[in-house]
Amino acid sequence: MTSPRRSSTKGVLVLACGIVLAALIAMHDLVPTTRGLALIVDTLLPWSWVLIAFVLLIALFRLSLLSIAGVLVPAVVWASMFWPYLRPAGDSGETDLTVATQNVGAKLPQPSATALNVIEQDPDIATFQEVESLSGQIIQDQMDSHYEYAEVQGSVGLWSKWPMSAPEEVDLGLQWVRAFATTISTDHGDVRFYAVHVPSVRPGQESMRNAALRTLSERVADDPAERVIVAGDFNSASSDRYFEQMTDELTDSREAVGGGFGFTWPSRLPVTRLDHSLSRGLEPVADEVMDRGTSDHRAVLVSYDF
Repeated sequence: MTSPRRSSTKGVLVLACGIVLAALIAMHDLVPTTRGLALIVDTLLPWSWVLIAFVLLIALFRLSLLSIAGVLVPAVVWASMFWPYLRPAGDSGETDLTVATQNVGAKLPQPSATALNVIEQDPDIATFQEVESLSGQIIQDQMDSHYEYAEVQGSVGLWSKWPMSAPEEVDLGLQWVRAFATTISTDHGDVRFYAVHVPSVRPGQESMRNAALRTLSERVADDPAERVIVAGDFNSASSDRYFEQMTDELTDSREAVGGGFGFTWPSRLPVTRLDHSLSRGLEPVADEVMDRGTSDHRAVLVSYDF
């Protein structure tokens, strides 16, 4: 027979684990950046549901009111943080503007297939990153044959069905161009478009990426344009603390539309979303991650209404 004292403390450990986990999810910004710890925690934060499931499993063996609370506390915190991504995506219907973005990889196998995979979706605007070497030239040729207007700066390319102004380099702190801005004169009005490829990041080596995100967010914040789209490879998860400075000024299409996390990397088994389309003055109405191509990033296709 269970003693009253043991019954009252049953599930305390589960509750304690749940509270710690909830605190980690809610206050992940406080995790130190030492040796890339913050980068790992922030990037994998959407996957913290796995830890919640583990706590649930333990709770089933220590079933009590305390153990139930130990599962509910982190589950509620997790759901409140990620619900915008998880709600069902609605039917977008006819839209005013469609944007595609993909990091195609510097030495991409079957580059023609990757370009055609995007062309088949017939986006109004497409931007590719790592458009270099022979594969990059093949992709440029494919895109140039489909789009009337094109601009390639450094390793970043932009193609549009509408006229574009002269490109303006955005210095992200590298020795070659990884971002530029232009004004695209669409049928519905002008859109200021930033095609970007933020520096790569590794645990413990985040300073260059962080500085680039800060520079980019400041540049966009100072841009007087009414309608702005910033699209490309940000090398940053939606849950990354340094990416939040971008979404302070801009709307993340996936968060606005829902339908899941929309992971894009690595393409074979995506575990995070590094590729984004952010906007101001436009309404995101659809966000689709395309099937795996030959790149290590999946393409993102986003539709907007004016």
